[in-house]
Amino acid sequence: MTRRAPLGGTDLEISTLVFGSMGRSRQDARTRARVLDAAIDAGLTSIDTAPLYDFGDVESFLGRALDGRRERVELLSKVGLRWDDDHGEVLFATEVGGRRRTVRRDSRPHAIRRDVEESLERLRTDHLDLCQIHHPDRRVPLEDALGELDRLREEGKIRHIGVSNVEPQELETGLASLADAAPGRGLASLQLHYSLLERHAEAELLPLAEAAGIGVLAYTPLEGGALSTRFLEDARWRGARAEFDPLFAPPNRALLVEAITQHLAPIARELDLAVSSVALAWVLAQPRVTAPIVGASSEAQVAENAAAWDAGLSADAISAIGSAFAALPIDRHPGDTLATRARGKLRRLRERVARLRRRGGR
Repeated sequence: MTRRAPLGGTDLEISTLVFGSMGRSRQDARTRARVLDAAIDAGLTSIDTAPLYDFGDVESFLGRALDGRRERVELLSKVGLRWDDDHGEVLFATEVGGRRRTVRRDSRPHAIRRDVEESLERLRTDHLDLCQIHHPDRRVPLEDALGELDRLREEGKIRHIGVSNVEPQELETGLASLADAAPGRGLASLQLHYSLLERHAEAELLPLAEAAGIGVLAYTPLEGGALSTRFLEDARWRGARAEFDPLFAPPNRALLVEAITQHLAPIARELDLAVSSVALAWVLAQPRVTAPIVGASSEAQVAENAAAWDAGLSADAISAIGSAFAALPIDRHPGDTLATRARGKLRRLRERVARLRRRGGR
């Protein structure tokens, strides 16, 4: 399995396993540094980050940890979320250190510029290798947001431009807005949620990305540990995770235990791999995915992730695993009533219609 590949049609070469830096501030600094070093040494030289991750603390850590070796890595970041302004749709709210933070979508050009410049300062670098719109701000035309990123690219502050968490129509808008760019300088990438358990992108987004020749970065490929040996063996941990992640709650838990036991664990034993390595190897084997983004909290987890490169899954195994997990009736919202789900679908439909009307009026 190739360990490096160009991102779409650009001159940016990335590692085909990207190291995910989100949520690592719970560890002490020495452990975080050892894990980062292990990832880079193992070949995971492309690092996914964002201003949102621990509200800037992750970027600051990376800036310190990478001091003197910036040239060894590729920094893949995102912009367009702020927690210090009233503009934009609320994405989520949380308590941090006893302080309430409300995160909003904000893709206004001046906010994007500020995001990039603050990230550069925290990361102690003069450029980002890739900068993506983190979550589209539906109150700002996507073309305006991408236009500002294009200006930042002309200034040398970013090398390539991408989008994340978009709907198919938004991806089409992004592709069209940069369609006149020079070869290799159009839209470079699409970042999305994709795993054995999350396959919605296969319907529209992945075919669109493939047709356009752009790179695809897949986040949460191991579903927060749901696709791991620990999920089978550690009942206390599963129970704790179920308090905030519906994927770990009954009846999903029973379905996953059975599927992992029948379809992943036997292959893992045969190949002397961790269950997570097999699940990650399946994502790596998908031809429309450039690289999954995978984090690690220990050097051992880094080694398990890197082992996916050399798993050598057969075509029959890849097909059988994919079919088995696609058939699972996983319920991502087990606590929602039918009325709640109907309202959510109606809201999403209204948002889509509004966007189409705006596009028609431009």
